[in-house]
Amino acid sequence: MREQMKLNIRERCQKVFQAFSAKGHLTIRAIAQATGISKSSVHRHQQAMKRRHQYPESRVWESAIGAQWLKRLVVATVFIFCFKRGVGCESLAEFFRLLGLEQQVGVSVSSLRQIRTQMETQILDYQRLQHSQLEHPQTPVEACVSVDETFFDQVVLVMLDLPSGFILVEEMSQDYRYETWQQHTQQALAN
Repeated sequence: MREQMKLNIRERCQKVFQAFSAKGHLTIRAIAQATGISKSSVHRHQQAMKRRHQYPESRVWESAIGAQWLKRLVVATVFIFCFKRGVGCESLAEFFRLLGLEQQVGVSVSSLRQIRTQMETQILDYQRLQHSQLEHPQTPVEACVSVDETFFDQVVLVMLDLPSGFILVEEMSQDYRYETWQQHTQQALAN
């Protein structure tokens, strides 16, 4: 029983779901014995599954594969829509609610902001790592770069490595003349 406490809530729920699915209709006591999880915990998980099963596809998300796919969906959606398209977390929360996923994953505005912040931190850490490796290269670095200007509220000067998509320069600027470009790109390439 003590070993089961090492499992997180999602893992315990998946274990209960597997027991219900594999063994047919069993009593709570039988499921508790089969999984090594307490009867009260099995009962709570059973009640939670009933609440989550509002749609025909809901049972898919209870499995380990379904839960993993949902994580990928959330991370990919945050990446594409928040980072690449500038969509706010309020709109993403609404999107996930329309898909009926609010019972399966944490898709509140605050949860999505927390995911976005964690992803942003990891992306910036990766950027710092790449910059530090570029500062002290073991071999000459070849890059195929492209530059562009994007217009949101301001002009954003962007230079990226085409094969990897790694952003070398991303600067807000009102001045997008050649000299400004040259200054920013030379700084990035010198580092």
